[in-house]
Amino acid sequence: MAKTPRPRNSYRDRHDRGIRRPILSKLFKFGQTRSHGFEQYVETAIEYLKGIWVEELEGLSWRVLDSPMVSGDSTEIPRWRVDQETKMIVIYRIPTERFGAHSRQGAIEERLKVEEQVFEAIAELLDIDPWDLVPEYYNR
Repeated sequence: MAKTPRPRNSYRDRHDRGIRRPILSKLFKFGQTRSHGFEQYVETAIEYLKGIWVEELEGLSWRVLDSPMVSGDSTEIPRWRVDQETKMIVIYRIPTERFGAHSRQGAIEERLKVEEQVFEAIAELLDIDPWDLVPEYYNR
């Protein structure tokens, strides 16, 4: 026997299977986006370097923006910007996430890619080589 059709705006029951499950699984925290994770990676890398370069990075401020403003004749897209006078660094999320290796990467590789950009930006701010940011770590 055929079921009577329900009004279109009533409760959603797809093929009589019940209410749909939430889109987000338990792996994702509600309200957190990819950009939130990116900002956490940037913040932990900066806090780590502030612990090593206490005096030099005092007063450092930072921001994460989605992408830089690029003119039509530019051939390069920056991944970060440094302002020496105000001690401000800006890390651009989309170029950092998209450029580089084209294979699908895990969380560790993603974090290392973000930290690499932070290290390079702070090295530019301090006018030193990125390898010299943590010299005792690399000279084992």
